[in-house]
Amino acid sequence: MKRLALLPLAATIYFCVSGGPHGLEPLMQSGAGLGILLILIVPIIWALPAALMTAELASAIPSEGGYYVWVKRALGPFWAACAGWCTWIYSWVDVAIYPGLFAFYTARLLGAMGYGLALDENPMLKWGIGLIIIIPLTYLNLRGANSVGQAAKLFGIVLFLPFAVMVCLGLPQLMNNPSVLTTPFIAQDQTLTGALSTGLFVVMWNYLGWDSLSTIAGEVENPKRNFPRAIFIALPIVILSYLLPVAVGLAYGPSLPEWTEGFWPELGRRIGGRPLEIWIAITGMVGTGGLFAATLLAGSRIPFVLAEDRLLPKFLTEKHPKFGTPVMAILVSAAFYTFFSYSSFEWLAVCDVILYSAALMLEFVALAVLRVKEPNLPRPFRIPGGWPAIALVILSPAAIIAFAIWSQIKEEGMTAIYLSLIGIAIGPIAYLIAKTVNFKKASAEPRAPE
Repeated sequence: MKRLALLPLAATIYFCVSGGPHGLEPLMQSGAGLGILLILIVPIIWALPAALMTAELASAIPSEGGYYVWVKRALGPFWAACAGWCTWIYSWVDVAIYPGLFAFYTARLLGAMGYGLALDENPMLKWGIGLIIIIPLTYLNLRGANSVGQAAKLFGIVLFLPFAVMVCLGLPQLMNNPSVLTTPFIAQDQTLTGALSTGLFVVMWNYLGWDSLSTIAGEVENPKRNFPRAIFIALPIVILSYLLPVAVGLAYGPSLPEWTEGFWPELGRRIGGRPLEIWIAITGMVGTGGLFAATLLAGSRIPFVLAEDRLLPKFLTEKHPKFGTPVMAILVSAAFYTFFSYSSFEWLAVCDVILYSAALMLEFVALAVLRVKEPNLPRPFRIPGGWPAIALVILSPAAIIAFAIWSQIKEEGMTAIYLSLIGIAIGPIAYLIAKTVNFKKASAEPRAPE
């Protein structure tokens, strides 16, 4: 199996976190100034701590299973299973939206070319179009991490080019009217808490996933060196790929109610005419494809390692005879994504962020525990600053999670919180069932060192 090198790894990490600015549009309905502020501040208190934690632990313990192995090594198998199940369930809902988005941008592309396609009136057609990316990108995953990484590099080039053109063409208009970046700071008829309740989860959702690809550390070339480098290559690119298009877009779309899902092609038309509209609609399809491929790659390793630890059936450890990939874990994950992609999910960003955050906080605890438990563990990348820095890295995302949940409860009620808690509860229940069933051991082959 050919291992994933530095640049393909960075590209794949990018797509685990982001598919470009697509999906960020509803943020602007909270207010132009607040939206820009969140794009700049949230990565510092939410994304950077996760990136630093991942860089340290992925370089110190580059094992297949990533964060599952870190939590297991620090806190034991029960908490590791909870972390694994939370992230796997989160991926069912998260990845399942991408085929629907692919169908949406397909319809948007056809509309820009003069062909109408009413997907809202035909959910089966929408689901069928979504299968266009599920099938080939699942096959790409079966071929291995390197195949996904090489595809991610190509997807990245296709994604960035039209937005770079859009920014270059639209920058003079922004320079002539920079006040659009701050006016209004909060949308009319919204309180600060209400605007944050909507906007914060959208931005957190668009900045999560830095730890996701740690699950394939055993398939990365020189992971101790390349994982930290790849993370810190991807981080500024994600921030800029949000900030610059949004800033220029506000100059051509100052009316905040217009900022709904799929607004980017329309902005492309206003800035560069019909050709740029079509080009940006294509990037929506490419971005969702990259997100699907990268997240399936990362998420499919969790059922694989759970099965190796006899917490899921043995057949999930089966590997492809030619490519050496966990074939059944990939196919089962893809089947879940296909099933859920037929449905619509309300409160998606809220549930995703809370489920992901539950596992993320266990990883932060593992970071601190391993500093105490294994102080001499070689750490090729070590978060600088000692315990004050570790405390800041853990407390800043914990604070933003707590504030986001509080604002959601205050403005929208408990419905999304209840759904998230049900998802979190599945982990402990599944662990207890698995210990009772006592699944057969997968094999006598040794795993990568933990």
